[in-house]
Amino acid sequence: MGIKLFTLSIPYKRSETFISLSSVLSKFHRFASSVANQFKLFVRTFIERMRQTRIKRQETAGIEGLPKRRFNFPFKRPSLPIKPILLLIGVLALFFVGVKLLAKSGQGSVSGETITVSDAKASTDIGKEFSFPLKNSKGEEISSIKYLVEKAELRDEIIIQGKRATAVKGRIFLILNLKVSNEFTQSIEINTKDYVRLSVNGNEEEWLAPDIHNDPVEVQAISIKYTRIGFPINETDTNLVLRVGEIDGEKEKIPLNL
Repeated sequence: MGIKLFTLSIPYKRSETFISLSSVLSKFHRFASSVANQFKLFVRTFIERMRQTRIKRQETAGIEGLPKRRFNFPFKRPSLPIKPILLLIGVLALFFVGVKLLAKSGQGSVSGETITVSDAKASTDIGKEFSFPLKNSKGEEISSIKYLVEKAELRDEIIIQGKRATAVKGRIFLILNLKVSNEFTQSIEINTKDYVRLSVNGNEEEWLAPDIHNDPVEVQAISIKYTRIGFPINETDTNLVLRVGEIDGEKEKIPLNL
């Protein structure tokens, strides 16, 4: 329940630095292409205007009774072609602009990796491990996953998708640190939020589901994955109790001493 089989894949961890560099290079490529097209258009327009100016001068000379002749520059025409030179200048300009953009983007990515949050207001070790069956499309159990609830924390700041999130006044985040182990020979996806519910203030008639999660969490074959789930609750809430288990299976209650 909450688990989907995937085809065999090779584990590969892609670093944030590589992702950031790829994004920067992609943006630079689009920027360079745009500037190059504009530069080509400018060169073509300039050459066309020069040609039209020469034609008008020739036509004016003919109207005034002077013989039509080619327009001659007052200086010796250079032996090197002008178009390739202008294009080379444009390419060099794009290169230097791109280097500056990469430098600025690199500074931004480094500063983004240093985001910090304040320490937990309270925490407690849980260390409870649960085993859930992994079934195929026919409902047959082919392996199992281990679901370890390591620790519970109360925080007023957390990081979500690389950005700091702060609880509003009177609220706080209850965060559970999890470790999921996949003993199967293929990668799987699991909805970690499906296995935990929370009751507050002794009200076990109503159970809260996690609003903070990274689901679906992909766990590669024969590996573990660290993740977390969380509940926004009131600072005044007490008697916190977790209920862990499959939606249609047996569940275990864990009181939190926070």
